[in-house]
Amino acid sequence: MYNHNFISDINARYFAAKVDDTLSPMETMRDEWYFPVGISAFEVIKASIAASALSEVNHVLDMPCGHGRVLRHLRHMFPEASIDACDLDKDGVAFCESQFGARPIYSVEDLTAITFPQSYDLIWVGSLFSHTSADITAKWMTHLANFLTPNGIVVATFIGRRATEIHKFSPFIDPAKWENIIIDYNETGYGYADYSDEENHDYIAGSYGVSLVKASRIMQIVESIPGIRLFSYMEGGWANNQDVLVYGKPDVYDILPY
Repeated sequence: MYNHNFISDINARYFAAKVDDTLSPMETMRDEWYFPVGISAFEVIKASIAASALSEVNHVLDMPCGHGRVLRHLRHMFPEASIDACDLDKDGVAFCESQFGARPIYSVEDLTAITFPQSYDLIWVGSLFSHTSADITAKWMTHLANFLTPNGIVVATFIGRRATEIHKFSPFIDPAKWENIIIDYNETGYGYADYSDEENHDYIAGSYGVSLVKASRIMQIVESIPGIRLFSYMEGGWANNQDVLVYGKPDVYDILPY
């Protein structure tokens, strides 16, 4: 929204030098898609900013950060910004701190129990809500909105309708559970199943499984969050796989500062 110069600056910085390609010894996603998926996140985040009212990014939150698949690109895009790395994986958080200068935030199972140390211009939520139930997703999306600057945005990814085809050659979960996910997806717009059937989880119910979501259902969740607006929704936007939602501030009833 009239922040073309800022987008040009991001491009210039990003392509002026090579992204840090140092991998943690503990990284488990070592395949040919590792860096292309990170580059796709760069493109997605850039498009998200272009759709928003942001004209500067000084404070960034990456969650779950893992071992920096996307955070390395965030650092390259915004070299002067403070970046917080949040994850349940303590080794991943520590690596992002030591390698990319991120501030460590060790997460807990219930995201709403975390009081983040500041507000953020950009919150990247890559492949978190692809593993949460509808109730958990709505609660956590609302919680994150509380930590946005006046023009801040959340860029979050979801498993959308493309997954109904992807699952045929790369299954997300066992067939019986996927069948139940599809039933709920068709009936309510949001299907979810836990990975495990065990009673004694070390995570809260609805926070560790597979979700399949219709864009229309995500819109309903966004509309229920006070003080924010929907900026964009890109089907298959991240690596031609997960859908990308951009929501944030200013409120839909506010006039943007053109």
